[in-house]
Amino acid sequence: MKVKVKVGLVKCNTYDSNELEKALEEAMDLSGGIDVKGKKLLLKPNILSDSDPIKAISTHPEFVRAVIKYMQKAGAVEIYIGDSPGFQRPGYSGRKSGIRQVADETGAKWVDFTKGKTTIKTETGKKQKKFKVTSIINDVDMVISIPKIKTHMLMYFTGAVKNLFGLLPGLSKSPYHVSYPDRNNFGEMILDLLEAVKPAYSIMDAVIGMEGPGPGNGYPRPVNLIIASKNAVALDIVASSIVGYDPMDIPTNKLALKRDLGLDNISDIEVKGLNIEDVIIKDYKLIKSKQFQNIIFNLFHFRVFEKIQQKMKPKPYFIEEKCIKCGECIKICASNANWFEEGPTGKFVAVDYNKCIRCYCCHEICPVDAIEIR
Repeated sequence: MKVKVKVGLVKCNTYDSNELEKALEEAMDLSGGIDVKGKKLLLKPNILSDSDPIKAISTHPEFVRAVIKYMQKAGAVEIYIGDSPGFQRPGYSGRKSGIRQVADETGAKWVDFTKGKTTIKTETGKKQKKFKVTSIINDVDMVISIPKIKTHMLMYFTGAVKNLFGLLPGLSKSPYHVSYPDRNNFGEMILDLLEAVKPAYSIMDAVIGMEGPGPGNGYPRPVNLIIASKNAVALDIVASSIVGYDPMDIPTNKLALKRDLGLDNISDIEVKGLNIEDVIIKDYKLIKSKQFQNIIFNLFHFRVFEKIQQKMKPKPYFIEEKCIKCGECIKICASNANWFEEGPTGKFVAVDYNKCIRCYCCHEICPVDAIEIR
C-alpha cells in the first residue's frame, strides 16, 4: 500500500510568539516531523523585497523566529538564513523585513547569497540540468523552504516550490524568464530546480497572506493558518486550494504530478489537523487563470502561434505620476524592453511591447506600485 504524503494544517490567528510556536510545533508533528539533530540548516524565507512586514510581501519575521527556535530545540547545530530578491539593491541587509534582526537575536547566521555561487545539478531536468545558486548550500545538510502564501501575476500562486527560485542570486534569475517566458515552461524549470535542491521540509506562513496583484503589489489578507509538509508540491496543492484555486490551474502543481516527486495524484495527500473544506476562502482575490485560447493553439504548438499567444497576455503599464525614476524596472528586464526617455514633463519609462515577454518582473520589484498589469 502506498504511503500517503502528509500535510499538517493548523489554525494560527496571530504572530504572537506563544500561539505561533504552539501551532508550528503541532503542524510539524502532524506532517511527520523532521530530524535535524546535529545538522546544519539553511532556512529560505521569501524576502521578495526588503519591506515592512505589515505589507505581507515577505515571510513574517516572527514566523521565521518560531521556525529557528523549533529547529534549535530539535538539535540543529547551525542555522543559516537568507534570500536574494529579484533586484538586490545596494546595501540590502534584510533589516526592513525584520528577518535580519531575528537572525541576530536567535544566533542564526545571516547569509548574503551574492557573495558566492556554486553549481547544483539534476540529471532528470526537463529544461535545466544545472543551476548556479548561493554557495552556502554546499555548507549545509538541509534546505528548508519557509514561503509566504501569496498570489503571483505570472504563476498565479507562489508557495514552497517557487520560493526556491530565490536561491539564485540577484539578477541571475532574469535570464530564466527570457528562456522560459510562458507559464508551463517556466514551471518546468522551477521543478528542475526543486529536484536539484531537494528541500528537506517546507513550512508556510499562511497567518497573513497576500491577495490581488501579487507577489509584491497585492494586499494583505488574513488566512490564519500554518501549513507544513516534507513534500513542497503537496503543501502548494493544499495551500492553493485553500485560497480558492483549482490546484491543477497552478502550473507547478499540475506539471509536478507528471514527475517522480513523491506524488502521483492529489489523492496521495493526507491532510492532518483541520479539514480543507472548513478553511477554504471563497472571496480571495485571485489572478485569473482563464487565458485566451484558440483551437489552433490547442491542436498545434507551432512557435508562431506560441508567440501570438504570448503577446496577447496582459501588459505592464507604467503610471508616470507614481514613478520615482529609480530605474529598477529597467535593470531587471532581461529582454531589454524598458528604458528611460525624455518627454515634455521630464524622464519617463518607455516600453517596447514587442520585446516584453510578460514575465512581470518589473511589476514585482517596483518599490512604489507604479506598474499595473492590465
